Amino acid sequence: MDFRRIEWIFLVVFIALDIFLGYSIYQSQQAEPVSTAPDVEIMQEIKRDQISLPKLSSKTPKGAFLAAQPNTDLYQQAKTLTGQRVTFDDTRTKLSSTLVSPLAVKKSPQDTLADWMKTTNNVLFGDQYVYAPELSSKDIVAFAQKINAGRVYDDRAVIYFKLDNNRLVSYTQTYITKPEQLRNLVNLVSNEDAVSTLYRDNEIPNNSRVLWTRLAYTWLLDAKGSTVYVPAWYVGIENKTSKNVTIKRVNAMTDAVIKTRTDS
Repeated sequence: MDFRRIEWIFLVVFIALDIFLGYSIYQSQQAEPVSTAPDVEIMQEIKRDQISLPKLSSKTPKGAFLAAQPNTDLYQQAKTLTGQRVTFDDTRTKLSSTLVSPLAVKKSPQDTLADWMKTTNNVLFGDQYVYAPELSSKDIVAFAQKINAGRVYDDRAVIYFKLDNNRLVSYTQTYITKPEQLRNLVNLVSNEDAVSTLYRDNEIPNNSRVLWTRLAYTWLLDAKGSTVYVPAWYVGIENKTSKNVTIKRVNAMTDAVIKTRTDS
């Protein structure tokens, strides 16, 4: 296939993506706007429903759509890793590693792992990941990939470290490279707006506590070999009785709740 034909293919793909994203923004702007006047009333209702909130802000950050394509950078660099048994999935984009000698991580495992990742023979591109407590659990410590635009909370850009008896025994890693900004930066909704939206949509139950909010990029769609990401507010909600924590997402561009397949 000649180079000029390849150029035309990429041009057509990005024009199609641009049209789709532009139409998505247009649709969200045509929807009946929600007045900001009742926000004070909503906050009062939240308190009456025994919902505790952290300090929220009305500040609106900026963001844009991002697009990234699959790559095999991990596969190409895997031979530099030492003291590990490394395998890949069929697409050669997901690295799975088992340590030959487990690493002790008794106190503050995220700090121990952050230091361990600085050595390129231990983790590839380790300096491009940051600790993500929102994605972590008791025996899994997550590090999300950080790009110029912010954090990416997606299984295509994360490291999951597996702990067993306070020892690192294995990990999986995915990686995106050179994500491209689609369209110009726009004003996003604030974390206060996101929490209000979740409450209006009955996504925050009574007698619960909003623990934290985090702005990160999340998966939106796959199109023509590219993955498109959109900025979203991640919100951690704890049930005051059971102490169970659930994570909800709000599209920071459209102020709409992002549903998952497991959501009712």
